[in-house]
Amino acid sequence: MEQGKAVSSIIILSLFSAAIFATRFLQPQITAPYVKYAVPYLCWSLAILLAGVLLRRKGPLLKAVGITHQPLSGVAAALLFSLPMLIGFSVFFEFATPSVTTLLTKSLIPGFFEELFFRGFLVGSLMAIAGWRFLPAALIGAVIFGMGHWFQGATLVQAATAALFTAIGGLWFAWLFYRWGHNLWIVITLHTLMNGYWVLWQVDSTAIGGQAANLCRMATIVLSIAGTEWWVRRSRKRSLTPADSPET
Repeated sequence: MEQGKAVSSIIILSLFSAAIFATRFLQPQITAPYVKYAVPYLCWSLAILLAGVLLRRKGPLLKAVGITHQPLSGVAAALLFSLPMLIGFSVFFEFATPSVTTLLTKSLIPGFFEELFFRGFLVGSLMAIAGWRFLPAALIGAVIFGMGHWFQGATLVQAATAALFTAIGGLWFAWLFYRWGHNLWIVITLHTLMNGYWVLWQVDSTAIGGQAANLCRMATIVLSIAGTEWWVRRSRKRSLTPADSPET
Protein backbone atom coordinates (compact mmCIF):
# COMPACT_ATOMS: atom_id res chain seq x y z
CA MET A 1 0.00 0.00 0.00
CA GLU A 2 1.31 3.49 -0.83
CA GLN A 3 2.48 5.59 2.10
CA GLY A 4 -0.27 8.16 1.55
CA LYS A 5 -2.96 5.50 1.59
CA ALA A 6 -1.47 3.93 4.71
CA VAL A 7 -1.61 7.30 6.48
CA SER A 8 -5.21 7.77 5.33
CA SER A 9 -6.10 4.33 6.68
CA ILE A 10 -4.59 5.16 10.07
CA ILE A 11 -6.46 8.47 10.25
CA ILE A 12 -9.81 6.94 9.28
CA LEU A 13 -9.54 3.92 11.58
CA SER A 14 -8.19 6.00 14.48
CA LEU A 15 -11.03 8.52 14.28
CA PHE A 16 -13.61 5.78 13.85
CA SER A 17 -12.27 3.89 16.88
CA ALA A 18 -11.98 7.06 18.95
CA ALA A 19 -15.63 7.89 18.28
CA ILE A 20 -16.72 4.38 19.29
CA PHE A 21 -14.68 4.42 22.51
CA ALA A 22 -15.72 7.99 23.36
CA THR A 23 -19.35 6.93 23.09
CA ARG A 24 -18.79 3.90 25.33
CA PHE A 25 -17.03 6.08 27.91
CA LEU A 26 -19.36 9.09 27.91
CA GLN A 27 -22.80 7.50 27.78
CA PRO A 28 -22.66 5.82 31.23
CA GLN A 29 -21.61 9.16 32.77
CA ILE A 30 -24.70 11.01 31.53
CA THR A 31 -28.13 10.82 33.13
CA ALA A 32 -30.13 13.25 30.96
CA PRO A 33 -31.99 10.91 28.51
CA TYR A 34 -31.85 13.06 25.38
CA VAL A 35 -28.23 14.04 25.92
CA LYS A 36 -27.33 10.39 26.53
CA TYR A 37 -29.14 9.46 23.30
CA ALA A 38 -27.31 12.14 21.31
CA VAL A 39 -23.80 11.22 22.50
CA PRO A 40 -22.94 8.64 19.78
CA TYR A 41 -24.23 10.85 16.98
CA LEU A 42 -22.25 13.82 18.25
CA CYS A 43 -19.08 11.71 18.58
CA TRP A 44 -19.55 10.23 15.12
CA SER A 45 -20.18 13.65 13.55
CA LEU A 46 -17.07 15.07 15.19
CA ALA A 47 -14.99 12.17 13.86
CA ILE A 48 -16.23 12.81 10.32
CA LEU A 49 -15.55 16.55 10.60
CA LEU A 50 -12.02 15.91 11.86
CA ALA A 51 -11.46 13.43 9.03
CA GLY A 52 -12.56 16.08 6.56
CA VAL A 53 -9.89 18.42 7.92
CA LEU A 54 -7.09 15.84 8.15
CA LEU A 55 -7.83 14.22 4.79
CA ARG A 56 -8.58 17.37 2.80
CA ARG A 57 -5.54 16.80 0.57
CA LYS A 58 -6.19 13.07 0.16
CA GLY A 59 -9.52 13.32 -1.65
CA PRO A 60 -13.06 14.73 -1.40
CA LEU A 61 -14.51 13.17 1.77
CA LEU A 62 -18.12 14.08 0.97
CA LYS A 63 -17.90 12.25 -2.34
CA ALA A 64 -16.31 9.21 -0.69
CA VAL A 65 -18.99 9.18 2.01
CA GLY A 66 -21.67 9.32 -0.68
CA ILE A 67 -23.74 12.17 0.70
CA THR A 68 -23.51 14.09 -2.59
CA HIS A 69 -24.60 11.22 -4.85
CA GLN A 70 -28.00 11.29 -6.58
CA PRO A 71 -30.48 11.17 -3.68
CA LEU A 72 -33.62 10.69 -5.78
CA SER A 73 -32.51 7.42 -7.36
CA GLY A 74 -31.37 6.09 -3.98
CA VAL A 75 -34.63 7.01 -2.24
CA ALA A 76 -36.75 5.58 -5.07
CA ALA A 77 -34.87 2.27 -5.08
CA ALA A 78 -35.13 1.97 -1.29
CA LEU A 79 -38.89 2.59 -1.40
CA LEU A 80 -39.27 -0.19 -3.96
CA PHE A 81 -37.02 -2.65 -2.13
CA SER A 82 -38.83 -2.12 1.18
CA LEU A 83 -42.26 -3.03 -0.23
CA PRO A 84 -42.17 -6.70 0.91
CA MET A 85 -41.79 -5.56 4.51
CA LEU A 86 -44.43 -2.86 4.20
CA ILE A 87 -46.97 -5.24 2.66
CA GLY A 88 -46.04 -8.22 4.81
CA PHE A 89 -46.12 -6.35 8.10
CA SER A 90 -49.51 -4.84 7.26
CA VAL A 91 -50.84 -8.38 6.76
CA PHE A 92 -49.20 -10.21 9.68
CA PHE A 93 -49.06 -7.56 12.41
CA GLU A 94 -51.31 -5.00 14.07
CA PHE A 95 -50.64 -1.37 13.30
CA ALA A 96 -49.34 0.52 16.31
CA THR A 97 -49.56 4.21 17.12
CA PRO A 98 -46.01 5.26 17.99
CA SER A 99 -45.30 8.87 18.82
CA VAL A 100 -43.37 11.14 16.50
CA THR A 101 -40.53 11.10 19.03
CA THR A 102 -40.41 7.29 18.92
CA LEU A 103 -40.26 7.28 15.13
CA LEU A 104 -37.51 9.89 15.14
CA THR A 105 -35.38 8.20 17.80
CA LYS A 106 -35.83 4.62 16.58
CA SER A 107 -36.05 5.10 12.82
CA LEU A 108 -35.05 8.36 11.16
CA ILE A 109 -32.13 9.48 13.34
CA PRO A 110 -30.39 6.08 13.69
CA GLY A 111 -31.09 5.29 10.04
CA PHE A 112 -29.30 8.45 8.95
CA PHE A 113 -26.38 8.54 11.37
CA GLU A 114 -25.59 4.81 11.42
CA GLU A 115 -25.34 4.71 7.63
CA LEU A 116 -23.39 7.96 7.50
CA PHE A 117 -20.84 6.69 10.03
CA PHE A 118 -20.57 2.94 9.36
CA ARG A 119 -21.18 2.74 5.62
CA GLY A 120 -20.41 6.24 4.36
CA PHE A 121 -17.49 7.25 6.55
CA LEU A 122 -15.87 3.90 7.34
CA VAL A 123 -16.52 1.84 4.19
CA GLY A 124 -16.68 4.75 1.76
CA SER A 125 -13.56 6.60 2.87
CA LEU A 126 -11.50 3.42 3.34
CA MET A 127 -12.28 2.43 -0.25
CA ALA A 128 -12.22 5.79 -2.03
CA ILE A 129 -9.45 7.55 -0.09
CA ALA A 130 -7.34 4.79 1.50
CA GLY A 131 -7.61 2.39 -1.45
CA TRP A 132 -9.11 -0.59 0.39
CA ARG A 133 -11.02 -3.34 -1.35
CA PHE A 134 -14.71 -3.73 -0.59
CA LEU A 135 -14.73 -6.89 1.53
CA PRO A 136 -12.21 -5.97 4.26
CA ALA A 137 -13.69 -2.48 4.60
CA ALA A 138 -17.23 -3.85 4.79
CA LEU A 139 -16.36 -6.65 7.22
CA ILE A 140 -14.79 -4.29 9.75
CA GLY A 141 -17.88 -2.10 9.75
CA ALA A 142 -20.28 -5.05 9.85
CA VAL A 143 -18.60 -6.70 12.85
CA ILE A 144 -18.51 -3.49 14.89
CA PHE A 145 -22.06 -2.63 13.81
CA GLY A 146 -23.25 -6.04 14.97
CA MET A 147 -21.45 -5.85 18.31
CA GLY A 148 -23.08 -2.48 18.90
CA HIS A 149 -26.47 -4.22 18.98
CA TRP A 150 -25.42 -6.87 21.49
CA PHE A 151 -27.41 -5.07 24.21
CA GLN A 152 -30.71 -5.97 22.51
CA GLY A 153 -30.65 -9.53 23.85
CA ALA A 154 -31.86 -10.43 27.35
CA THR A 155 -29.88 -13.69 27.29
CA LEU A 156 -26.52 -14.66 25.83
CA VAL A 157 -28.18 -16.48 22.93
CA GLN A 158 -30.49 -13.55 22.17
CA ALA A 159 -27.61 -11.09 22.36
CA ALA A 160 -25.48 -13.20 20.01
CA THR A 161 -28.40 -13.61 17.60
CA ALA A 162 -29.14 -9.87 17.58
CA ALA A 163 -25.44 -9.13 16.97
CA LEU A 164 -25.28 -11.68 14.14
CA PHE A 165 -28.45 -10.38 12.46
CA THR A 166 -27.28 -6.78 12.57
CA ALA A 167 -23.76 -7.71 11.39
CA ILE A 168 -25.25 -9.46 8.36
CA GLY A 169 -27.48 -6.45 7.84
CA GLY A 170 -24.45 -4.18 8.02
CA LEU A 171 -22.65 -6.24 5.38
CA TRP A 172 -25.73 -6.13 3.15
CA PHE A 173 -26.06 -2.34 3.55
CA ALA A 174 -22.36 -1.97 2.70
CA TRP A 175 -22.83 -4.07 -0.44
CA LEU A 176 -25.77 -1.92 -1.56
CA PHE A 177 -23.76 1.24 -0.88
CA TYR A 178 -20.88 -0.14 -2.94
CA ARG A 179 -22.93 -1.47 -5.84
CA TRP A 180 -24.85 1.78 -6.16
CA GLY A 181 -21.59 3.67 -6.64
CA HIS A 182 -21.25 5.01 -3.07
CA ASN A 183 -24.81 6.34 -3.06
CA LEU A 184 -25.46 6.76 0.66
CA TRP A 185 -29.11 7.68 0.18
CA ILE A 186 -30.25 4.20 -0.77
CA VAL A 187 -28.97 2.72 2.51
CA ILE A 188 -30.09 5.67 4.64
CA THR A 189 -33.62 5.43 3.24
CA LEU A 190 -33.81 1.63 3.36
CA HIS A 191 -32.45 1.47 6.91
CA THR A 192 -34.88 4.19 8.04
CA LEU A 193 -37.87 2.51 6.39
CA MET A 194 -37.05 -0.93 7.78
CA ASN A 195 -36.67 0.49 11.29
CA GLY A 196 -39.84 2.50 10.81
CA TYR A 197 -41.92 -0.48 9.72
CA TRP A 198 -40.58 -2.44 12.70
CA VAL A 199 -41.87 0.29 15.03
CA LEU A 200 -45.14 1.04 13.22
CA TRP A 201 -46.28 -2.57 13.40
CA GLN A 202 -44.76 -3.46 16.79
CA VAL A 203 -42.95 -6.43 15.28
CA ASP A 204 -40.48 -7.08 18.12
CA SER A 205 -38.59 -5.21 20.81
CA THR A 206 -35.26 -6.44 19.36
CA ALA A 207 -33.72 -6.85 15.90
CA ILE A 208 -34.34 -10.61 15.95
CA GLY A 209 -38.04 -10.86 15.07
CA GLY A 210 -40.19 -13.92 14.47
CA GLN A 211 -40.72 -16.19 11.49
CA ALA A 212 -43.17 -13.92 9.64
CA ALA A 213 -41.05 -10.82 10.23
CA ASN A 214 -37.88 -12.52 9.01
CA LEU A 215 -39.66 -13.88 5.94
CA CYS A 216 -40.66 -10.33 5.00
CA ARG A 217 -37.18 -9.06 5.77
CA MET A 218 -35.60 -11.79 3.65
CA ALA A 219 -37.92 -10.92 0.76
CA THR A 220 -36.73 -7.32 0.95
CA ILE A 221 -33.09 -8.44 0.94
CA VAL A 222 -33.61 -10.75 -2.05
CA LEU A 223 -35.52 -8.06 -3.97
CA SER A 224 -32.80 -5.50 -3.26
CA ILE A 225 -30.03 -7.82 -4.47
CA ALA A 226 -31.91 -8.82 -7.62
CA GLY A 227 -32.97 -5.23 -8.32
CA THR A 228 -29.47 -3.89 -7.79
CA GLU A 229 -27.88 -6.44 -10.10
CA TRP A 230 -30.51 -5.70 -12.75
CA TRP A 231 -29.77 -1.99 -12.45
CA VAL A 232 -26.01 -2.55 -12.69
CA ARG A 233 -26.35 -4.65 -15.85
CA ARG A 234 -28.78 -2.15 -17.37
CA SER A 235 -26.39 0.72 -16.64
CA ARG A 236 -23.44 -1.16 -18.13
CA LYS A 237 -25.33 -1.85 -21.34
CA ARG A 238 -26.15 1.81 -21.71
CA SER A 239 -22.54 2.75 -20.90
CA LEU A 240 -23.73 5.49 -18.57
CA THR A 241 -21.49 4.60 -15.62
CA PRO A 242 -18.20 2.90 -14.74
CA ALA A 243 -18.24 -0.87 -15.05
CA ASP A 244 -18.16 -1.53 -11.33
CA SER A 245 -21.11 0.60 -10.17
CA PRO A 246 -24.45 1.98 -11.36
CA GLU A 247 -23.78 5.57 -10.39
CA THR A 248 -20.84 7.88 -9.81
